[in-house]
Amino acid sequence: MVLAASSQIVSKKRGRGPTRGKNVDKLRKILGQPIPVDINPEAMSIEGEHATSVAYAIGLNIQVHALVRDIGWGDIDFGIREFIVMRVGQIFGIGDYKNDMVVRLVIDIKCQSLYSDWKCELHNHYKYLKEKKVFDLKSHALYPCHPNDWVFMIENVWETEDLKKKSLKGQKARSFLKFNHTSGSQSFASRASIYVKKNNKKQPFTDSFKETHIHHRVGNDAWINDKAKECHEEMVRLTSKQSQLNVANPLSEEQISVKVLGKRSGYLKGYGIHKNTKFLNAMPSQAIPNQEVILMMALKSGIDPTCIPGLVLGSGMKRTHGLESKMMKIVIKILAI
Repeated sequence: MVLAASSQIVSKKRGRGPTRGKNVDKLRKILGQPIPVDINPEAMSIEGEHATSVAYAIGLNIQVHALVRDIGWGDIDFGIREFIVMRVGQIFGIGDYKNDMVVRLVIDIKCQSLYSDWKCELHNHYKYLKEKKVFDLKSHALYPCHPNDWVFMIENVWETEDLKKKSLKGQKARSFLKFNHTSGSQSFASRASIYVKKNNKKQPFTDSFKETHIHHRVGNDAWINDKAKECHEEMVRLTSKQSQLNVANPLSEEQISVKVLGKRSGYLKGYGIHKNTKFLNAMPSQAIPNQEVILMMALKSGIDPTCIPGLVLGSGMKRTHGLESKMMKIVIKILAI
């Protein structure tokens, strides 16, 4: 599927003009080279003090240059995806997106999330206009969405019965959300990496959870709700219990996270990173293998896993360029996010 970039955008209302990112531009000029960025292949995330700025830059370029369609990031023509990432790479040293398969996987995960967020923002704007009974919805595209994209989504996606059913299911699923976090646009993984750099040690999970689930302007004990407080108390209790002499196989912090916060396929709650939680019960206190997650993302992105350095394929997976083997289809089904 070849999706070309939009060439025109609707006029923008007058305002103060762009301010976000100016400090980044100044730093880029001072350094004389792209700003270094940390790519963590284990957590499958962009980390460090500039991670939020990288995400903002990627999101902005996606909004301007990627067509809006009811598809995933991986379905967009690779030339367009590479162009978007290369523009970001002029400011940030995010690595070789074209040839480094690990870097591509990490960037694609972030791009998929930001592309979905952009479409969700557009859909919410559409619903807002509809609730306000705005005349001629098709002429009120949200900047910088191209008018043609806006009309296409209204006629082919947002007004369809299938999308309406999906929206209702999504609303129902979100109603089960126990609590949100107060980390803002900074990811958990990025916060964790910054803490390590400043303190030369890993922040205890109970502390990081509390920092991201309290109202900072109110006080250290102002939890966002009682459920978040209860989860934290249970984490503290379980963490303290692991140090007792009668505990033969103490749980790791990651296992405690799953025990208290629950499981989510391919994702570790409370850490904001992509990890396969099915290994947590096998080897307590040991690192969780991330190979299956990398393999799963490679298959979804159309990348040959044999091109990824350090990725070990199981004996049932043939090292060929054909990605349609029975074993790989099973992996996709089991590990699909």
